[in-house]
Amino acid sequence: MRKLLLPLPAHSYRFELLLAFVRRIAHPARLVVQDGALWRFTGGRLLSYRQAGEAITVCGDGWNAEDAAAIEGKSRHCLGFCHDLTAFYEYARGDDRLWRVIEPVYGAPLFCTETVFEALVTLIIEQHISWKTAMRAQQTLMQIYDDGAKVGRATVYDFPMPRQLASAAPADLKPLKITNRRIDMIIDIASAVSSGELDLESLAALDPQAAYERLLAIKGVGHWTANNTLGRALGLYPAMSQNDVALQAAIAHYFHDDARLKSAQIVLDTLGEYGEFAGLAGHFTLLRWVLDRYPPISH
Repeated sequence: MRKLLLPLPAHSYRFELLLAFVRRIAHPARLVVQDGALWRFTGGRLLSYRQAGEAITVCGDGWNAEDAAAIEGKSRHCLGFCHDLTAFYEYARGDDRLWRVIEPVYGAPLFCTETVFEALVTLIIEQHISWKTAMRAQQTLMQIYDDGAKVGRATVYDFPMPRQLASAAPADLKPLKITNRRIDMIIDIASAVSSGELDLESLAALDPQAAYERLLAIKGVGHWTANNTLGRALGLYPAMSQNDVALQAAIAHYFHDDARLKSAQIVLDTLGEYGEFAGLAGHFTLLRWVLDRYPPISH
């Protein structure tokens, strides 16, 4: 067993809130919490992440000294170490209504997927279905392509590579129980990425607006999918996801105390006041909603 120590970033960072969120995933597959540690595949290796004082300890087998730098880089990205939200928190403190919502999730990491491809595929699965149903479908997708690794009573799976999904027939993905259109989208995008026609990972080098427009240019990708792909993969929240029904409910509840107001317009009207921080305000409001609404699940 090899070990790597990652000092916590200087800015506010609460690893326990990441664990609390993962404990609320009904169908764990990509991320599993066991005995206070987060388990996931990173760079194809099963790793555990556990806080030890002012650092995160990364443990796993099958890597050498030459691999350590890559593992550290991928881990820092996935754990959200690189996102200093001090300016956002200072802004939120200046608005009593916003701070009441944000304060309980202050310091929550902007946890990211390892690749833009993974974020985009998972969000295509999540289009127009409930969160629990989407989590089950994502678990099924990973089970098709990976045997997984046992961690306690749970099993952790790695995410399929573009070349694996590119070679899939639509019938292969039927067990996901999503629409034929979304199955075709996943295969088409995987094929374009695998062939080099589409370079999703290069989006990290673009400014958020340019990256957003590149995603919108992909057939079948709309505002909600593009915006949330940037958030999930890169920790960027350039815009509001006003069509997210969970966010609509959260805004109606926390900011207006009236569920009847749930709508895309109430999201735009409420978060629009926060200008450049509107997208982040929406993200943390939704995180608060998940932590308050869903009880922890024993994996």
